[in-house]
Amino acid sequence: MRPSGSPLAHAYLALAALSLAGPCRAATAGDPFEGFNRRMFGIEESVDRHLFGPVSRSYGAAPSPVRSALRNWSQNLGEPVVAVNDVLQGRIGTAASTVARFVINTTLGLVGFVDVAGMTGLPHHDNGFGTTLGRWGAKPGPYLFLPLTGPTTVRDGLGSLADFVLGPLGYVRIQGSAGIGAASVVIDTLSDRVDSAADLARIRQTSTDPYATLRSYFLQNRQTEITGKAVDIETLPDLDAPAPSPVTPPATPPSRPPETDASATHAVVSMETAAAPAPDEADGEEPAA
Repeated sequence: MRPSGSPLAHAYLALAALSLAGPCRAATAGDPFEGFNRRMFGIEESVDRHLFGPVSRSYGAAPSPVRSALRNWSQNLGEPVVAVNDVLQGRIGTAASTVARFVINTTLGLVGFVDVAGMTGLPHHDNGFGTTLGRWGAKPGPYLFLPLTGPTTVRDGLGSLADFVLGPLGYVRIQGSAGIGAASVVIDTLSDRVDSAADLARIRQTSTDPYATLRSYFLQNRQTEITGKAVDIETLPDLDAPAPSPVTPPATPPSRPPETDASATHAVVSMETAAAPAPDEADGEEPAA
């Protein structure tokens, strides 16, 4: 799962949430706006169940080649942003591969609808300024859950604003650029929702607190994207389960000295008496005649 939705919406809504959530009382470390976030999560759940979920399922039922072509096109629009962040992270070789992907798919791949570069050994990878900030050492800041954009952090929200500025649609003025940008956002959002459908269903069915589980999954996933590792939803702890009560060890009875067997003691004493020398023999004197 990766941050999805409009980069500009991510940034603006992140800033708006900070101002709206000020009165909320801190409840969890890393989630000081939990009250606000839970309300937004409830709204998102309602919208997803009644509108966005059914739409994404209809999109997921479309032929796979059609969905792949649309996703390839949208990813190709974002390759310049990925390349810039590769450079900012000092990954020059990776940036060169990303530029090559963009050139090949834009020309030979019919403006990106066909992933020709991927077929030749140049796979796509996600990257953004939020990840760059994380690799520079910036902390994620407060966790935020925003309707229509989902989970994010202050760092990722501001990073999304930078990605929008760095993207080609942010500075290239072409006819219909607004519509192209909106179509890209819709395709990315629907594709992400289809990809995460199984994980979301598992969270809803097995977790007694889906909000807390989703928060943990998102934050761990973002951290592993920065460090280059992977997270498995099956390994997430049950955050909302009550902590097990401490087990009190059973009382140990006071130790007692080992019981002495009277018959054994009598036998030992008898043997010692029989083995002892007579008094005269002990003094070394001969018996009198």
